[in-house]
Amino acid sequence: MLYAKRDNDGNIINLSDTPSAGADEEVSATDDEVIGFIFNNSSTTLSKKLLSETDTGMIRIVEDLIELLIQKNLIMFTDLPNAAQQKILMRNQIRSVFQPGDPLLVDDDELL
Repeated sequence: MLYAKRDNDGNIINLSDTPSAGADEEVSATDDEVIGFIFNNSSTTLSKKLLSETDTGMIRIVEDLIELLIQKNLIMFTDLPNAAQQKILMRNQIRSVFQPGDPLLVDDDELL
């Protein structure tokens, strides 16, 4: 989550990843006003921070997309590069610890 500091006219003048005096309004990195502020006030550090904040959600989207393509037989799991297969299997195993019965899990003996 990001925290915005605004001027007297209500315009964002600063963004922070922690609340502080004058910057305690929670805003989303995907909010149009936040994106406009970033575009008009290009900061490499801020841009990297915002990209990093959205990475987790994007990773899950890509994982779900891969699973959907496999389920619809549009791609085979073995079509993916070996390194990608290993990463997906590792993440699925880790996720299974927290979410037993996750449909993304694949048994070692199961063919895709």
